[in-house]
Order: sequence, then structure tokens, then C-alpha cells
Amino acid sequence: MNKMIDSKTDNKNIGLVKILWELRQALDVYCLVAANADSIKRKGAGKSFFHFLRISYVHLITIDICKIFEDEKKCKQGRVRYELNSIDGVLKSLADSQPPVPDPAKVNSFVRKYSNGRGEDGTISAISLTVDDFKTKYQKELERFKTCRDKWAVHSEFGFDLRDLPSYDIMERLFNFGLDFYMLVSEAFISVGPCDLNSDRKVKTGFRKVLLEHGLENVKTEM
Repeated sequence: MNKMIDSKTDNKNIGLVKILWELRQALDVYCLVAANADSIKRKGAGKSFFHFLRISYVHLITIDICKIFEDEKKCKQGRVRYELNSIDGVLKSLADSQPPVPDPAKVNSFVRKYSNGRGEDGTISAISLTVDDFKTKYQKELERFKTCRDKWAVHSEFGFDLRDLPSYDIMERLFNFGLDFYMLVSEAFISVGPCDLNSDRKVKTGFRKVLLEHGLENVKTEM
């Protein structure tokens, strides 16, 4: 049996995929409400509820994206203050344990997909540099989510404009990167078949049925 099973890295990665699962459902609900906003408005009944639902899921999406991309911070003594089930938290656990890489080809595939010309040596270092590249590429968007979290989602700052959030397309890109990272760790280090969150969309399917029961025709399922 792979010694990484039930390790700190494994359990952090499981914690990460739970956040990713919640984000997947939140994105699907937000997408259905936004894509069918005109039809909901014409229908009239329940439009205030659907507006509230949309704003509520913006709140959830903001919090989850910040959780996924949050860095572990150290205190003055050099110890990690709070260990996180984030990408950075999983990476730090991998770096601390330095496990062998049973499937370096999967590491190289991830690096090719997301890095800025990094070398494909199948190492944890290559993964870490690739994550840094991705965060740098989307630094402005990630900062906007953090600002939204700090000024609206967990506090209420006067004058903050919620319309400054990144687009739905950016939300999906951030989700897909997080999912690919989770799947990489599961397959390349723990040798466990990962959850395929993009194929298990029961919330989306169920909510579409609700909209049809509500009287909407030709419910759009994509933005």
C-alpha cells in the first residue's frame, strides 16, 4: 500500500477537494441563475428569491476561491500559524515529506499545461514553480477576490462595489486549476483514483429541473 495514504498530505488534499466540490456546485447554481436571468425576470414570480440566490452564491464562490488559493503563513518563531487545506497547504506538506513520485509523467503533464516554460523533471519543485506561475498570471483576479472577501463577504466596508469581481470565465479557470492540482496529487503521489467533480453535477441537474418546474422553457445550462 502507498505510504502516502492517510498521510497529512492525503488528508489536506481531501480537505481541498471538499472545498472544490462546494465551489463546483456554487458555480453551477450561479451559472443557471445568471444565464436564465432574463427568463426569470419575464416570469416575474420568484425573481426576488432568485436575485437573493445569485448574490448568496457570489458570496460562497468568493470565500471558496480564497480558501483554495490561500497561503499558509508562519509566525515569528517560524512555525506555520494555521495549516490549511489549500493548494499551498498541500504543497508544503509534500515539500516537508519529500515522497517519491510514482508517476512523474502526470507531473510533467501538469507542468506543460500550466507553467511558463518550466522544465519537465517530474519533481515537487516543478509543481511548486508551476503553481507560482499560475498565481502570478491571475494575481490581479485573485487580489480582487481577496478584496471582495475582506470588504464584503466577511466585513461590510462602505462604498465597496460588488460589480468589480472577475468574470464567470475566470471563476471557472481558477476552479479547473484547483481541480487539476488535486487530481495530480491524488494520482501522482497517493496512487488513488480522484473524484471527478466535472462529471458529478447532480446539483446542476436538480436545479435545472426546479427551473423547468417553475415554468421556464429552454433552460440555458451554460453562460
